[in-house]
Amino acid sequence: MKSILIIIVVGYALFFLTFCSLQRQFLYFPQPASNVYGEMNTHFIVDGAKLYGWAINEGQPKALIYYGGNAENIEANIPFFKAVIPHYTVYLIPYRGYGNNPSTPTEAALYNDAVAIFESVQNQHQSVSLMGRSLGSGVATFVAANRQVDKLILVTPFDSIENVAKEIYWMFPVSWLIKDKYRSSDRVKDITAKTHIFMAEDDQIISRARTEQLIAEFGNQLQEVVVIDSAGHNTISQYPEYMSGLQRALD
Repeated sequence: MKSILIIIVVGYALFFLTFCSLQRQFLYFPQPASNVYGEMNTHFIVDGAKLYGWAINEGQPKALIYYGGNAENIEANIPFFKAVIPHYTVYLIPYRGYGNNPSTPTEAALYNDAVAIFESVQNQHQSVSLMGRSLGSGVATFVAANRQVDKLILVTPFDSIENVAKEIYWMFPVSWLIKDKYRSSDRVKDITAKTHIFMAEDDQIISRARTEQLIAEFGNQLQEVVVIDSAGHNTISQYPEYMSGLQRALD
């Protein structure tokens, strides 16, 4: 019995240390850029770093900046955005450390980059809307809380990464350990943009409780919550209801 207890304690300690030292590897899953959908055709310089990406449907008065999920090749959305919202110029800029972009992702770095890119895009368009999916919803809420945004679209969002992690790693004092918390629910009070939220009925990554807790923080700025039946976290964009809902939100 004593040896079993020692094994449990040692195993806990090892996992604890691994979580502490490698937690960002558990959160961020950068994907290399693909040229299947076209070469990168735009870039932004933030604090000396050149961040490359794609601008599609160029020359439109309205713009949409899309923030992707943590393991998403955001360029795979190019055909979708060309077909669904041709009246918006859409910016797909991989996070630093993603695609071919330099450096490593952190919460603070992603926020800083997103605000700088937003300000640059804002100077070129009459209005700018934001769309964040999964991890990107945390980035989108930060920008929307700190800048004047036209519309905000959140896809499979969470109240905080901290709470998502607490559900998974319930045996650890996550709030003390986690570095990148992405507390979207704390920022809702500062968001004025008309907001639309899309949920996947069978989301196995972000629990419904995490999304509903975020929704509960919204007031009159929340325009619509769309639950896509049978959709999963990674398949929600394949459903016609998602396409029509996005068109409705950006009409």
